[in-house]
Amino acid sequence: MPPPLVSIAIPVFDTARFLPAALDSLRAQDHAEWEALLWEDGSTDGSAEIAKAYAARDPRFRLLGDGRNHGIGVGLARALREARGAYVGVLDGDDLLAPDALSAMVAFMQARPQLGMAYSEYVEIDEAGRVLGPGTRFRTPYSPERLLLDFMTYHFRLVRADAYRALGGFDPALDVSTDYDFCLRLSERYPVEHLPRALYAYRIRATSVSQGNRLRQVRTAFEAAQRALQRRGMDATHALSLGVRARHVLKPKPATDSAR
Repeated sequence: MPPPLVSIAIPVFDTARFLPAALDSLRAQDHAEWEALLWEDGSTDGSAEIAKAYAARDPRFRLLGDGRNHGIGVGLARALREARGAYVGVLDGDDLLAPDALSAMVAFMQARPQLGMAYSEYVEIDEAGRVLGPGTRFRTPYSPERLLLDFMTYHFRLVRADAYRALGGFDPALDVSTDYDFCLRLSERYPVEHLPRALYAYRIRATSVSQGNRLRQVRTAFEAAQRALQRRGMDATHALSLGVRARHVLKPKPATDSAR
């Protein structure tokens, strides 16, 4: 039996500095049966030209999008409508896959055909690609109930394509928390398991969604959890409250004319 095709959606928006490394990490996979769904979301920094060049050199890269900015929720949903693979996943345009990420995840899921999704561990890297250390989200044991409070099914995820479609895919309305909403919905219908290997490098950037738009992410994640509470029939007996953890940050002041 030939190895299954894996469809990887890659949102492309103003990540020109990091995008070649992300795409090269996909090209370096020891599982060669993949397609990259490059959703170009109206970049202004040359990312579109990089994506176009990769698509011209390797037909496994498919360039999608209409040149306008729609946001990550719309981009992921529309990109994965075009998926032809037996499994689907996401690689952010500034992150990296380990060389055996696809082969390890495919083997893990093929050995467990009852799964709707599997997720791996990850490391955090800085803007220069230096490893900062292991991620922490996956350390929380998975359960559908715990997922209401903690997003432990973080990078890297692989989803059976038939399960993805049965759930209606990503919901564009949830914007930056569309992946969390999807994982909540999937957890209500399919088994999920954790592969205890670091297969993904998550880049910490000052301008990333999770760092630069934290309040927006908190709001949409809370909405996703509220929807899950209602779907599960728990809203009559339970309520979610939003706890905001504040901290102060020490930064150097910008130089003034008098100090120069």
